[in-house]
Amino acid sequence: MLNQKDQLKWPNNHFSTTSIFGGTPSYLQEVEPGVLVKFECNNPGGSHKVRAARYIIQDALQSGSIVQGQTTVIEKTGGNFGFGLIAACSEFGVPVELAVGLNFSPTKRRCLELFGATLIGVEMLKAGSTPREVVEWHQRNAENLGKQYFYTDQFSNPGNVKAHEYGTGAEIVSQLQGWPTVESIILVAGAGTGASLTGIARSLLSAHYDVEVILVEPEGCDSQRGVFIEHRFEGIAVGVSPPLLDWSLVTERVNVDFTTMIAAQNAFAGAHGYFIGNTSAACFAVARKIAGCATNSRKILSLIYDHGLWYFRQ
Repeated sequence: MLNQKDQLKWPNNHFSTTSIFGGTPSYLQEVEPGVLVKFECNNPGGSHKVRAARYIIQDALQSGSIVQGQTTVIEKTGGNFGFGLIAACSEFGVPVELAVGLNFSPTKRRCLELFGATLIGVEMLKAGSTPREVVEWHQRNAENLGKQYFYTDQFSNPGNVKAHEYGTGAEIVSQLQGWPTVESIILVAGAGTGASLTGIARSLLSAHYDVEVILVEPEGCDSQRGVFIEHRFEGIAVGVSPPLLDWSLVTERVNVDFTTMIAAQNAFAGAHGYFIGNTSAACFAVARKIAGCATNSRKILSLIYDHGLWYFRQ
């Protein structure tokens, strides 16, 4: 890495680049000394998930798996990937049907409909079916429903990782030109599918950064061992070990409790004017806790995956 004197100093140190996926780029900023944050909440669809959605949809269109005017995209999602799919599919006039668990934010579910998705299987979910079972039922009954479905399957689609390795991660590497003395990155991230963590870490390693990865999980959960409890950190520790997470990249695992998350969420809102999502706040809590180990050549990196307004409960 370059070792010249850093010309850009906190708090105005940020470098923005145009996203390879189009739309408004999410910027990288040093929000506290030593702590870099990637504002993925500024993407179309409101989160980092639009990157994977666009990659998967465009690939399916090119391969013929999606035919405009014929195919309906179907997916099970807690929300953010759904918003990404709506943004990606709206460019091509492709309808989107989503199976969203009833335990997810009612506000987010209403907004998915407002933005153009059809929420399917609500009565099935009320009767005890899982979102996966809802999707599988619709696929089996596609002919009777008059549909041709394409299941994006974010939990096993390799395009999910590629989108973050060649999209998000590459964009971060480009934006790190604003910190030319940095040689080492401590990536603080959560994992639902594990795609963003894996893709970003691989991209940083390919750019010859020394990389440590801290996996953030809710208190009481251990995804690697398959231990999960009910929690409010939507998008991580989702009940299965992250299928796209390369565990060899993970250096350390840290659990965060709800009270700590709320304190970090409030602190970020008060200091920066962004009310960030629960998982983002949990990662930020860990990032600022270890900020003391940052130096001119080492920075802590975290992501603001989405905004926090989705997570208010009535």
